[in-house]
This record gives sequence, C-alpha cells and structure tokens, in this order.
Amino acid sequence: MSFFLVYSIVLMAGVFVIWGLMLFAEYRKLDELESYFSENEKVRRNKRFWGRNQPIDKFNRMSLLVGFLSMPKTHVKVGLVTEAELASVPLALKRWALWPYRLAVIWFFASVIWSIWHNW
Repeated sequence: MSFFLVYSIVLMAGVFVIWGLMLFAEYRKLDELESYFSENEKVRRNKRFWGRNQPIDKFNRMSLLVGFLSMPKTHVKVGLVTEAELASVPLALKRWALWPYRLAVIWFFASVIWSIWHNW
C-alpha cells in the first residue's frame, strides 16, 4: 500500500471526525458559550439575526464566538468584547469551541498538499 493511499484515507476520515466535532460544539456547547456573553450587544444582535436554530444559523453564531476567543486582543481593542467576558469563559469550553475549527484549518492545508501531490 502506497503512502499516498494511506494519506488519502486518513484525510478523508479526518473530514468526518472534524465534522462530528464541529456539530457537537455547535449543538451542545453553543448555548453555554453564549450564556457567558449574554450582555454583549454584538452577540445578542447576531443571535437575533441567526436565531432559527438551523445548521447555518448555529455555524454563524458559533463563528462569531470563535472569532472572539481566537483573537481576543483584537476584539477587545475594537471594543466588541470586554476582557471580563472573555475571562469568564472556562478553559475547557474555550477548547471545545476553538479546536474543531483549528483542526479544520489544518485539514484544509492537508487537502491542499494532497491536491498538489495528486496532480504531481
């Protein structure tokens, strides 16, 4: 069995693992995460706009919070979130929110490598 085939199998299996982690975070952790930002105007406005609880709505609500947690200094500087709100989120919940999306970025770059390798 060639290394390319093994790489392809792992890459395709990774899609389902990452997708499952993202769904778990969006369906089980989103409401808890939003509760820590209940006084934030940006989060409330975003929740009102994307409030139908469809998958696209949950993804967009989660992506706002992931943006806050992944680049906190930038969002504090702009004034979208306070340091107290960010500090109130438990570390385990931050990990559940951030890691599926970080893994998706890693998977994207692995897919680019696969595409280059396949065409070579």
